Amino acid sequence: MNRTPDSTLQALRPQALDELAAESYARRREQDIARVLAATSEEAVPRTERRRMPRLLTAGLAAGAVAAAAVGVIVATGDSSGTRTPAPAASQRLDARTVLLASAEGAAKAPATTGKYWYTRERETRLVGPARRRSPRSEALAKKRGKKSPPVTAYVTTTQETWSGRDRRDRTIVGIDRKITFPSAAEEAKWKALGSPELEPWSAKRHVNDYDFSDLKLTKTQRNQTVSALAKLPSEPKALEKALRGWYRDENQASLGHDGVPMSGDFAQYVFGTAQDLLVGPITPATKSALFRMLAEQPGITYLGTGTDRLGRKGAVLAGKGGIEIRLIIDPETGQLLEQDSGDRKSPMLVMTYQSMGWVNHLDDRP
Repeated sequence: MNRTPDSTLQALRPQALDELAAESYARRREQDIARVLAATSEEAVPRTERRRMPRLLTAGLAAGAVAAAAVGVIVATGDSSGTRTPAPAASQRLDARTVLLASAEGAAKAPATTGKYWYTRERETRLVGPARRRSPRSEALAKKRGKKSPPVTAYVTTTQETWSGRDRRDRTIVGIDRKITFPSAAEEAKWKALGSPELEPWSAKRHVNDYDFSDLKLTKTQRNQTVSALAKLPSEPKALEKALRGWYRDENQASLGHDGVPMSGDFAQYVFGTAQDLLVGPITPATKSALFRMLAEQPGITYLGTGTDRLGRKGAVLAGKGGIEIRLIIDPETGQLLEQDSGDRKSPMLVMTYQSMGWVNHLDDRP
């Protein structure tokens, strides 16, 4: 028997609530979700990879200027394990749709702020070397571009700060707190025997990059993802879905034209991957709420239980299927995306932990 959000929440709430007014119960919906998330016991959980992580305009443009060597690389971490709990008992079982609708309500409560720059600080851990796994599309692109894996397998972790401007002037600070670890002592010994070669030069040192894209002619897909465009996305689920279906069509055409390789996956898989970028981007609280409601109607999203990210923050773990499984840790009370990872659950290829984000009015300001 399929469970709906209404039937699930009906099972959660005390019998006495039937006598309360509808608005009184609505105020307790988030508490019910939190109670169920907190009631489970802990067990080991993994992390996630981004589908392609265009982030804002900066990643599509600055990545070519700063990290061309990283194009097509899919990544993972050795110190990214966290914890999650099994799904609640039958009488308290949640599903992905219920969690997404609760997240929509939480996101809608955030104050609507604005500024000149959208700031993000994120910690990324990825796998480099021959042991990394690629999606079919990434494999095709790597083969076409003649990319070769470094001879040593290692995990590279760095922090990045980004200021994405409404005027298309951006700043990034990369290579912060860089850390390299190895999956085994044998791999580290191999690396030392080779003279400890640099595995990823572009992230080896902390450096600041300033970009001015204000006079650059953008493609249609790039115009969709400027800070100004993202801040104006629709705040109604059906209108937002229409806009994102247009993105899906445009990006598929661009992929075919540029690489000769179509995007993998259908719209439901695409929009779950795109949600990773939107949830940490400069969309309004109303748009974020609409995004969660839209995701609640998409097939293929599953609830894996509760989890903690690498900062110790607790949330609901949602997974989306595609060529590679993507997992998100979301705080339903606030609608905040805490972390994402992808690939094998025990050995994810990429982990992104979102430390902070928000609007600021000056470069180097932080929310």
